[in-house]
Amino acid sequence: MFKAGMNRITNKGAKLAGSIDSVEGGCLMGWAALLGDKTPLSVNVYTEEGELLGSGKADIHRADLAEHGINDGVHAFAIDINEDKLIPGSVVQLRVAESNEKIPSNRFEIPKLNQHFHADILNVEGNKLSFRLSSSEIIGSQVVRFASDKGVFSEKPVHSGSKELYDYIWLPAELLNNTKQKITITVIGASTAAATDYILSSSVLTPVEFLSHSASEPELLGKPAHAGHRYHSLKLQVDACSHESDFERLKNIKIAHDAVVKAHEEMKKFTPFALPEVSEPKVSIIVPAYNKFALTYRCIASIALAYNKTSFEVILADDCSTDDTANAENIIENLVISRNEENLRFLKSCNKAAKLARGQYIVFLNNDTEVTSGWLDELIYQHEKDNSIALTGSKLINEDGTLQEAGGIVWGNGEPWNAGRNDNPDAPEWNYVRDVDYLTGAAMCIVRSVWEQVEGFSEEFAPCYYEDADLAFKVRKEGFRTVYVPHSVVVHFEGKSHGTDISTGLKKYQKVNESTFRQKWFSAFKHKRKPSLESLPLEKDNGVDQRVLVIDYTVPMPNNDAGSYAAVKEIELMQSLGFKVTFVPDNLAYMGKFTKNLQRMGVEVLAAPFYTSLFDVIERRIEEMDAVYITRYTVAEKYIDRIKDYGKPVVFNNADLHFLRELRAALRTDDAEATEAALITQERELDVCKKADAILTYNATEHAVIQSHTLQSHNMHITPWVLESKEPGPDFSVRSGIAFLGGFNHVPNVESVEYLVHEIMPQLLVKRPDIILYVYGSRMPESFKELECENVKMVGFAESLDDVFHNHRVFVAPLLSGAGIKGKVLESMAYGLPSVLTEVAAEGTGLASGISTQIAEKPDEWCEAIQSLYDDEDKWVTYSKNAMALVKERYSFEHGKKVFRDIFASINLFSTK
Repeated sequence: MFKAGMNRITNKGAKLAGSIDSVEGGCLMGWAALLGDKTPLSVNVYTEEGELLGSGKADIHRADLAEHGINDGVHAFAIDINEDKLIPGSVVQLRVAESNEKIPSNRFEIPKLNQHFHADILNVEGNKLSFRLSSSEIIGSQVVRFASDKGVFSEKPVHSGSKELYDYIWLPAELLNNTKQKITITVIGASTAAATDYILSSSVLTPVEFLSHSASEPELLGKPAHAGHRYHSLKLQVDACSHESDFERLKNIKIAHDAVVKAHEEMKKFTPFALPEVSEPKVSIIVPAYNKFALTYRCIASIALAYNKTSFEVILADDCSTDDTANAENIIENLVISRNEENLRFLKSCNKAAKLARGQYIVFLNNDTEVTSGWLDELIYQHEKDNSIALTGSKLINEDGTLQEAGGIVWGNGEPWNAGRNDNPDAPEWNYVRDVDYLTGAAMCIVRSVWEQVEGFSEEFAPCYYEDADLAFKVRKEGFRTVYVPHSVVVHFEGKSHGTDISTGLKKYQKVNESTFRQKWFSAFKHKRKPSLESLPLEKDNGVDQRVLVIDYTVPMPNNDAGSYAAVKEIELMQSLGFKVTFVPDNLAYMGKFTKNLQRMGVEVLAAPFYTSLFDVIERRIEEMDAVYITRYTVAEKYIDRIKDYGKPVVFNNADLHFLRELRAALRTDDAEATEAALITQERELDVCKKADAILTYNATEHAVIQSHTLQSHNMHITPWVLESKEPGPDFSVRSGIAFLGGFNHVPNVESVEYLVHEIMPQLLVKRPDIILYVYGSRMPESFKELECENVKMVGFAESLDDVFHNHRVFVAPLLSGAGIKGKVLESMAYGLPSVLTEVAAEGTGLASGISTQIAEKPDEWCEAIQSLYDDEDKWVTYSKNAMALVKERYSFEHGKKVFRDIFASINLFSTK
């Protein structure tokens, strides 16, 4: 079809010409050409303000272009653009990539978001890709397009009268090549992509369960969905064996690995192996069994194979088995046996076995499971971090790699649900620690003293079923927490022990005990909602008062910069008020251990590929939020209008007042261009302040500056800073040198080091050559190494702040520009390390010159202040004590919690804690 705007552009006779036609599925469509030159142009897409949205090549053939004389027609483009920057109303322009020359085109504004769609790839079985499509509106009739890096491979018409549908497509043979494939799903006509995710394809289409006879063949070792966990365990175990004396351990690991890899149906002989011999185990793992020894053998082998630092014993609860289970202790060395004289069935057998437990914790583990590395450590970590947690449970994975359970829900009618059933096990919604209604007994850990306090499993639920849910309710009745732990991963081959038919065998008690459970605990769950997928996001979190969406530019990395430390503490303060925190970084990047650390804190972290943009997050999740907490104006200005469209209150933390910092730096150097740039920043930053419902600043100076512009005070707050208590440091006499600490992606810190090296340390070298400056910090520029000299040492990143604040005698921070509060100064206070500071560095801390710190501005003042504090032990001790007293008064967690309670109350979010 001939595109609008073509005649208007080309008739002007300009050599460069083009047209922007539409935005579809996250792609900008159009064409660009140099008339008379058939060479395809490389094109950059910018906003009118100059922000780069994406890049691509105009090299797609379009017949209508050729028909209208646009060279030979090979000049169309479909450029992927950053969906976070698809702000409605933004004007888009094209430029030649090499020269940055503007390409004349029609005026094109990013349209308002039309119906928003989200897709999830649920799983791939053979060449069948199953997916879920959802929308905030009725889906209706749509066409779903699937593309790989090689192009579109499927278009599927779908129809639904609801907001969600499940369907599938068949993958073409060319994608089944045993590699990871990037798949993009779009709904034709939608402006943003519905999903971008990766699948692992396979050229073997036969389901793994039908290949048990060949499970140990090299080409099939990696086929099971959980094979990666086995490799991980094997590597960690081998890495831990570093001495010749570890030969027996390696031998046992090999036997355990061979057992886990082999399908239990094929097991006829069982190679003996040994569990670790432990005199005082921290954990007692109880594995109940009745015959089916092959299952039990594989389960215990997986315990031996999985790498965990936590010491354990394994207790086999043998319920009168007649197969090799009766001889298990002669096959598995160091196995503890609880053998029944008569058949007690599951519940009573577990209660009996628990009496043999020597561990501080008891874990119940089904024999039809396979555990993974860290499964035990993660459970125990939560217990030892918070002694109010008495019961924890693992994430359960199906044999095909899909999620079986992420904690349990009991609805208002008493119906129990396995949360997350058949979903993607890596989805953010199922990967954070959270309080739940119950944990499944297939992999469950309880503090032994609490187990004894509640008298174990209630025998009214004998022989089995609902005993685990009942246990969770009993534990909470005693005032303890019941918590799901997602990084403890256990594969559960469901139904291998008791089958799945609820009308026969032990399974029939599932229905019988349902009534018993509902009658017993009706008052505890009667207030909850009726079962529904729509209510699932709200009911899966037990004990939540309010829900807050926290947005920052990236996942905080607390050991890298003070801002990250502050972000984590602010999240902890929100959680202490009973709020559920959902965190989303503007870049949607998963950041390994830093993301995991937030999840272990109980923070839901949203990231790609499960969300395609922050606008995608807003469209799909904003309705369940009670407020939004945004840090930094550069992030807030992109999303605040859309958030306010939904009527959600916004708490804006400015981190530091950027325009004040920029103005200070510009005025110090008398830079007119920098001053102009600072004034532009001022306009943008204050625009966000005017839209926010609450404005948070770290010091009173910024508070006053903002208030002088907005002429409002009712929504202004000072952000609390929480400092952790520190171990006492060495005495004055054993310390040496002075220290500076800072993240060097922050310009004021670079300026400080240069000022120290060029203005202060040369003078100090003449007077006191024995005083050495040690410079610590992340992202230290290579050029800093050239600044090293006789009395300056560039150390770089500090693994522990103890190295900075315990080893040296004086902390120095000659900040010449900047804003906000200085985390490094606060840390020096918490450690009791006296400091010499500029006024800018001391701003907002509460430190007073001559009482708890020394203020200096000019180089000679700096030299005198450093020498005085370095040599005078009485002054040093006085400053140290006064600074620590200030920390206790103003920077405690309880003080911060009180301030945050008041901040959120000002926007009508209240707490019961």
